[in-house]
Amino acid sequence: MKSIKTIIVETPPKTQYFAESVGASPIIVLPGVGIAAAAAISATVGALTPRDNPTFNDLVTAQIGESDLNRRFFDQIESALREQGYEVREVDGSAPDMPKTILQRGQIPKLEGAAYRGADAIMAVAVKTGYYSAGVFEPYVRNVNVNIAIFKADTLKPIFRDRLLHYAMHDNAYNYSRFSDVTSDLPHAIHGIDEAMMNFVPEFDADMQASRGIPSPTARTKDFGSMLH
Repeated sequence: MKSIKTIIVETPPKTQYFAESVGASPIIVLPGVGIAAAAAISATVGALTPRDNPTFNDLVTAQIGESDLNRRFFDQIESALREQGYEVREVDGSAPDMPKTILQRGQIPKLEGAAYRGADAIMAVAVKTGYYSAGVFEPYVRNVNVNIAIFKADTLKPIFRDRLLHYAMHDNAYNYSRFSDVTSDLPHAIHGIDEAMMNFVPEFDADMQASRGIPSPTARTKDFGSMLH
């Protein structure tokens, strides 16, 4: 990162909120299998079955309006980069001369395509913002996940990765027993997501400084070398 002077950032996508849970299958009694065993089998199958609420973002938009969360977050991380001395500008990731961003397992960005000559580095940011329930009897809590990667523009090799995650099983201020509880408290629930994501900005700023050898208590727990693989 010490050799990087100019960074281009892909224009942020439209903000999308999700609500997901891990569902339970109904108990099915199979021939020769007792009720207890059938329940155990059903629970195991159900635990592996994520359930999405596909209209959740539509409900948010209808009640609250289009969100500018991604725009505000990108503005702040770009500002943090400029404060550290980088020249930053945005580009449309779908432009013909731009390498294409591929999301790998875990929402980790990867670049594919030809070298880019318009800057020293390219930053890709993958964002996932919503509520998640880890099981039938588990509450819906905030699950905000941002993966930031910076690549050398000429080789498309990663030189910086940062995973910023907010997820807690017991999130007292934003803890909902049922999906209907989330939707009935929507303005407050969405405020919690926005708050968690914007709180990533100082952490990202500290991690960027650490990548250049500037000590930062926030970044000490991160192994930047292993994150590049």
